[in-house]
Amino acid sequence: MALATHFITLEIGLGDAQDDLVEAIELALAERGEPLRWAITQVDSATQIATVEAVVTTHVNFELP
Repeated sequence: MALATHFITLEIGLGDAQDDLVEAIELALAERGEPLRWAITQVDSATQIATVEAVVTTHVNFELP
């Protein structure tokens, strides 16, 4: 089994993460893979949405020829 690295972007509603924003981000990222790093890159104060950019790894099954 090998690992693949992916750059992803997701949006987190700040209202949904009132108690712990970091935990909400980490849970959302865990659904997409194992986070290597992440950052909040934008916050829209009008819509209360934070944009998160992250690098995650996933397991990939492949067969060698």
